[in-house]
Amino acid sequence: MTKSCSFSRPLARRDFLRGLLLGGGALAGMALLPGPVRALALPDAAPYARTELFMGTFVRVQIAGCGEAQASEAAERALALGRRLASVYDRHDGGSPVSVLNAQGSLADAPAALRALLERAATLHARTPLFDVSVLPLLEWRRTAGAGANAAPRELRELVDARAVRVDGGRIRLLRQGMGITLDGIAKGAVADAISDELLRCGCADHLVDAGGDIVARGLAGGGRPWSVAVEDPQKRGRYPAILPLRDQAIATSGDYEQPAAHLCDPRSGAASRLRSCSVLADRCVLADALATGLSLLPAARVAEAAAGHAAASLAVDAGGRTLSSPNWPA
Repeated sequence: MTKSCSFSRPLARRDFLRGLLLGGGALAGMALLPGPVRALALPDAAPYARTELFMGTFVRVQIAGCGEAQASEAAERALALGRRLASVYDRHDGGSPVSVLNAQGSLADAPAALRALLERAATLHARTPLFDVSVLPLLEWRRTAGAGANAAPRELRELVDARAVRVDGGRIRLLRQGMGITLDGIAKGAVADAISDELLRCGCADHLVDAGGDIVARGLAGGGRPWSVAVEDPQKRGRYPAILPLRDQAIATSGDYEQPAAHLCDPRSGAASRLRSCSVLADRCVLADALATGLSLLPAARVAEAAAGHAAASLAVDAGGRTLSSPNWPA
């Protein structure tokens, strides 16, 4: 279920969407940031931009329609909030609340943000069972089992059950000994939403947040144009399966961009994804992130119907490189 970039080591990053500020559909005259996340802007319409490194990836904020002083202060506040949330959700940090929960099986006085995200994850799991934050035991098995292994040992499969992650008041419990959770398939979307919401509170209604490929676009870019994002070809052949104008929408993608698709793990068996990538367009990035994770484990022909059940749009790239989009995917 989980994706390769979120809160993980540098060689396992999920940087699938390239945030683009385009003008008139042109792909020329653009500046390239260092590192695996590209943010491209026409020089004559570039908004305020700030980039920081956390969650194992580049997080970039672009703001239009605000003065530099206001935009700078808003970006500082929003990115600081993002860093605080990331430190709560990061299972790779031995001192984070998620790491303590995994090590001890329970967490007293759990942060409100973690409780809220787990409750959201449980609601999504009830509607999309392939999205399961308790998949960590199978994910760890998958990393050492080899590409040909499709069924994890029974004792590991029995540790995976999102219903056994219990949030009770301020306490979180894992009801089966040996369980573990990963928020890699939902937390970056939640952080991107939180950064966007803080920018709105600061009066910056026109902005784009690109958290390593989990993207929130609000309002308009410079010059009154919508923000534009491009979904990268999983095989990196210099083309984009989709370039979309976005306004008040979010998008996320899961796939085998940085490493084989074994990092996307079926919570029922441990089997790897059969899709090259799955992109989801939704009103909130936390939803797009979770659906891109869960739906990437479906056959390509079933992704569109499943996304429609959440009022979301989808674009799947199957093992043969064919793209299958939902009827509501932008042309």
